Amino acid sequence: MPVYKNEQRGTWFTTFYYTDWTGTRKKKKKEGFTTKRDAQAFEREFLERMAGTCDMSFASLVSIYLNDCKTKLKTSTYSTKNFTINKFIISYFKDISINKITPAHIRQWQLKIINTNQYSNQYLRYINTQLSCIFNYAIRYYNLSKNPVQQCEAMGSKKSKEIEFWTLDEFKKFISSVDDEQVYTIFSILFWTGIRRGELLALRPCDFDFDNNLLSIRRNLVYVDGQAYISSPKTEKSNRVINMPKFLMGIVKNHIEKNMILKNELLFEVNPFYLKRKMKKYANKSNVKLIRIHDLRHSHASFLIEQGFSPLMIAERLGHEDIQTTLKTYSHLYPNKQNELAEKIDELYNNI
Repeated sequence: MPVYKNEQRGTWFTTFYYTDWTGTRKKKKKEGFTTKRDAQAFEREFLERMAGTCDMSFASLVSIYLNDCKTKLKTSTYSTKNFTINKFIISYFKDISINKITPAHIRQWQLKIINTNQYSNQYLRYINTQLSCIFNYAIRYYNLSKNPVQQCEAMGSKKSKEIEFWTLDEFKKFISSVDDEQVYTIFSILFWTGIRRGELLALRPCDFDFDNNLLSIRRNLVYVDGQAYISSPKTEKSNRVINMPKFLMGIVKNHIEKNMILKNELLFEVNPFYLKRKMKKYANKSNVKLIRIHDLRHSHASFLIEQGFSPLMIAERLGHEDIQTTLKTYSHLYPNKQNELAEKIDELYNNI
C-alpha cells in the first residue's frame, strides 16, 4: 500500500482508488497521519469497508453500523448506543476480523465486564444486546454465517429489580412539605398524570386545553452530552391526549398566570438535576422514602391499579406501545385484584 510523506509538515498521507457501492471508480486522499503505519492502516480499513467482506476488522464494521444507525435512530437513542459500544465493546474486538470472532472471544469479553461488579443485570443485558446487534448487521449485509453472541449464554438479565413507588399517603406527605410554587406544580403533574420526565420538561401552555381539561403530549425534551433537544415522544403511542382532573388544571393555570408564561414558552425551564435535587430535598423534609423521578410514573400507575382501572386504560394514559408493556411492568401489583375478582365470582355464584 503506497503512502507518502509530506516533508514540509512532517506527516504522512495516502491516496488511492476504490469502487463505491454504485460501481463508480473514485479517488480517495487522506492526510495528516503521524506515522506511515497509521496511513497504511487507514487505507486498508477503508478498502475493507468498501469491499464489504467478512474479512474486515470489527472496528470497520462498527463504523459502518453506527453510521447506518445514525440515520434511523433518535438523537438520544443513538447517543446511548454509541456511548455503550465505544466504552464496552470496540476496544476489545477492534482489530479482529469479524469472521474470526468466536464464542470463546465473546465469553471472555462477558467475564471481563461481569467481574467488575459495577453494573446491574439489566445494563449487562443491554450491553450484550448491543454486541449481538452488530453481528446481526454483519449477517444481514455482509454474509457473516453466524452470530457468536447468540451461541453464548446471554450476559445479564431482562428482569429488572422490583419497581418502587409512593402510595397516595406518601405523596400527600411529600407534596404538603413543598413550599415552592414551581416545585409543587411539577410534582403534582408528575404524580397525577404519570407522564415521563422528558414529556414534562417539554410542556408549554398551548398543550393544555383548559376548557375541556385535556393535556396533549406531542413533544419530549432529552439531554444529549449536556445539550437539550426537543424531539417527538418516545413511541407512536406516546403521542396522546390525557384527561386532567380539574384541580390539577387549576394548579397549572395558576403557575402560568403567576409566571406570565407565553403560550409557546416552556412551562418549566429546569433540567433533570434540578428535579432530582428538589425531590431529595422534600423527601427528606417530609420523611418519605426517596424514589427516582421515573418512579412517580410507577406511582401513578399503582394508584390507578388500586382504584380498579383496567390495564388497557392505564396503558393508554401512560402512552405504552401495547398493553403487554403495562402488564409486564405492573403484574406484581395485581394479585390483590385477582383475590377481589375470585371473591366477586363467589358472591355472584352464591346468589344464583
